[in-house]
Amino acid sequence: MLKVIEIDNIKGIGHKRFALDILPNKPSLLVAPNGFGKSSFAVAFNEMNNRRINLTEENYHQENPALQPRIYIEYERPDLTIARLEATATTNTISSELDYFVINNPTKPKGIGSQFGRASARLEIKDVILVDRIPNNVSFGNQFRASQQRFGQNAKALPNPNAALSNSKLVEKLSQNFQALERANGQRIQLRINAIIDEINQQAGTTDVLTDWISANRLNDFKQIDYLNTIGNLIHEFDVGYNSETKAYLVAIQLIWLYNDNPNNFKSACAYSNYQLDKQRFEHTLSTFNCTWRGIRASQTGGQLVVKFPEAIHISNGQRDILTFISMLFRARQHLKKDANILIIDEVFDYLDDANLTAAQYYITTFIKDFNDEGKRLYPIILTHLNPYYFKNFAFSKQKVYYLEKSNIQVNQHLARMLKIREDKAIDEPLRNDISKHLVHFEPTHINRRADFRNLTIPELWGESDNFYQFLFNEVDNYLNGRAFCPFAVCGGVRVKIESIAFDKLQSQANQTTFLTTKKTRPKLEKAEDMGIVSPESHYLLGIIYNEGMHWKDGFDNVSPIASKLENLTIKKLIRDVFS
Repeated sequence: MLKVIEIDNIKGIGHKRFALDILPNKPSLLVAPNGFGKSSFAVAFNEMNNRRINLTEENYHQENPALQPRIYIEYERPDLTIARLEATATTNTISSELDYFVINNPTKPKGIGSQFGRASARLEIKDVILVDRIPNNVSFGNQFRASQQRFGQNAKALPNPNAALSNSKLVEKLSQNFQALERANGQRIQLRINAIIDEINQQAGTTDVLTDWISANRLNDFKQIDYLNTIGNLIHEFDVGYNSETKAYLVAIQLIWLYNDNPNNFKSACAYSNYQLDKQRFEHTLSTFNCTWRGIRASQTGGQLVVKFPEAIHISNGQRDILTFISMLFRARQHLKKDANILIIDEVFDYLDDANLTAAQYYITTFIKDFNDEGKRLYPIILTHLNPYYFKNFAFSKQKVYYLEKSNIQVNQHLARMLKIREDKAIDEPLRNDISKHLVHFEPTHINRRADFRNLTIPELWGESDNFYQFLFNEVDNYLNGRAFCPFAVCGGVRVKIESIAFDKLQSQANQTTFLTTKKTRPKLEKAEDMGIVSPESHYLLGIIYNEGMHWKDGFDNVSPIASKLENLTIKKLIRDVFS
């Protein structure tokens, strides 16, 4: 579990501590408004190499190189011990425990000169390097004859291991088991294997007779040998033509010998095979989504595997976004090798269209599954300014949402209780109707529900609308002036103020009555417009505030989605304009 991430002096972050408790192998969405520092969060990890944080000049905090960068992580291991890890400008203990990779938007503007006295530029999609260094083309070599000589007179029982070594998916699994191959060559284990081989060499008969004898008399002995059983079972899982568990174990013996005769060559051959397999997988994935006539492909350039994109004008935004995302996800796979890994996706999802967002989520889910199947822990952290509870296409089945900006939130519990009562069918209906009509909407006529509010342990004064409106407006003032505020009260204040502004412009009593009897704020404003009173566009746009803040949903985070919107600087300006 990632318990804490703390960042100092990196780009727009002076100091921020995030207590998160992020669980492995499920998407974690970190939500914060634009301007909060999400990109600085991503930069912190992107500028960290295995030895230290190496900030580029543009990422100094306050453009001051004297302000020393720092990333601190508290990580709970599977055995529940806590690792306290830190990276600075000179050291990095984070890399000893965790791998990390950042995916962001590779599309950048590029200046191309001037025309008619005006500077001009174009969008350029940066090449994505999938593999930094293509492995050398190393073969396993033909060691079958050497294995036959080593086995002895009944070597005809041995299957040729080339079928196993030609299967790239099997080789990929072998690459994850070098330790088993090495330990299976230990003296004690080899003595046990050689004892069984000696017995096999004492038998007579054809290849099939010998295989049947081993299956009946010595296969169980092979299966009891540590590390040999790891490799034997692995080979038997793949259909490579050996047709029996016995043959899989006889091939396993040969691969153990082959590995230990020259471990470096074996590893190099595996590396090249794995590269070819990954390249094949990537090209298949790319071809699935690549509908552009430009025929984007991965190509070997300067010892690297690179995806080159055309200029942005030659490819649609949707194609560009999903293809670059998939390319970067593939690159991430090459970098995230440890048992615990952090993948940061910096606002890429915010700008994908519906179909491509679904596709991206599918690939993230598959990516997580691959790590989970390997017994590894992946922490996918998706940075976004969108509220996933209201954005229908954030459709991960196991996503967890964290709201990063909560500094001035102070929920008034009396108001929360009143909103719950408003939704509670067990409460007297006339009271609920009065709350809706006279308190959470603008209504100039007077009510007195003080006795009811006192009985419900809600502030008695709120039973009169003038007092309640004043409470709402005071909270708006707190919000606009940087003091602690109740987000629900701010939403209520915005709604009441916007409705009162429109109402006050209506001249006839009949029009005012029509306005007041119209339900919901937007229809009220539209009705006023039909009567010649046009509200500013911002009053409609603020519906994202007043439509959410005067309802309470049980079993739901009612606070963070609203508070996140209120922290947006543009929203704050629009609200300030309403009250100016």
